[in-house]
Amino acid sequence: MPLFQPIENYNPISKPSASVVVACKNEEHSLPNLLSRLQLQSCTDFELILVNDHSTDSTIYVMEAALAKFENVKVINAMGDGKKNALKEGISIATGSLIITTDADCTLLSDWLMMICSFQQSHVSDLIICPVQLFDNKSLFARLQAFEFTTLVAAGAGAVGAGMPILCNGANLAFTKQAWLESKHDLVDEQMSGDDIFLLQSIKKRGGVIRFLKSESAIVFTEPAKTFTAFFKQRRRWASKSPAYSDVQLIVTTCVVFGISSSILILMLSSLFSTQLLFVSISIFGIKYLVDVFFLYSVRSFFHVKHLWFYSFLLSILYPFYILSVAGSALVFKSKSWK
Repeated sequence: MPLFQPIENYNPISKPSASVVVACKNEEHSLPNLLSRLQLQSCTDFELILVNDHSTDSTIYVMEAALAKFENVKVINAMGDGKKNALKEGISIATGSLIITTDADCTLLSDWLMMICSFQQSHVSDLIICPVQLFDNKSLFARLQAFEFTTLVAAGAGAVGAGMPILCNGANLAFTKQAWLESKHDLVDEQMSGDDIFLLQSIKKRGGVIRFLKSESAIVFTEPAKTFTAFFKQRRRWASKSPAYSDVQLIVTTCVVFGISSSILILMLSSLFSTQLLFVSISIFGIKYLVDVFFLYSVRSFFHVKHLWFYSFLLSILYPFYILSVAGSALVFKSKSWK
């Protein structure tokens, strides 16, 4: 998938009208940074919609301060509970033909919006999956999170290139309002979040055009979880939505990942009692490790992956335990919030 650059004859006058929608819950510390980044966008002609999801801090005051900073901004308090309802209410009042969602704790580059609009202008799509990366705060835990998250984003991009999109992230997602209107009844309202994957599934089922925007200028950066508990709860929240997924390719992929992780873990434990199983376990682990490294090597320059061999090896050891513990926890504990 070649790196996308803005089209030479990009015309801001004929670009799609854009609405940036941000759902916020207790983001008084993060939101000012996002707003300052939006003020610095090279593309200034956009509608900004900020939705307050029952924040208990001063988020609403930060939002209201934005009324004086942007020419076209709307601030609303969500009527329903949860991120999905907040986004739905924000998107419903959006006037742009192209909706772009991001999160309050994200950092945007100055050409972020222009790059997305330029891509839509030259590659008309129903859904554009854009890249997300985690900041590297130099700790081993943060770097492992960033590496693991990069594998997910890269896998999602590869799946789009293979014609079978299965993953996206609402922290950096663009779609036409028309596509959303046609899909809004497929977003599984009983789930507190997961609007991004459910939207992808609905558009895919209808045969809509889904593309990945491979551009460094379109990358959105966000912070890794500060503690293991926060990280585990986030992943458990993601996993808890999986029973509601209907896309066959996503279900098969999830089962394959779970099956491989289970097999490796069972073989690792069984090899304590059998030298033959130890050889089989090492062989399967080695094959999977080399396949992962080969895949990530192909995207290392775009995602600026460092120490590929080391972090891939470390993650390969931890991954079976991580996958099974998250999956098991998701079955027992159902998430009741989106944060």
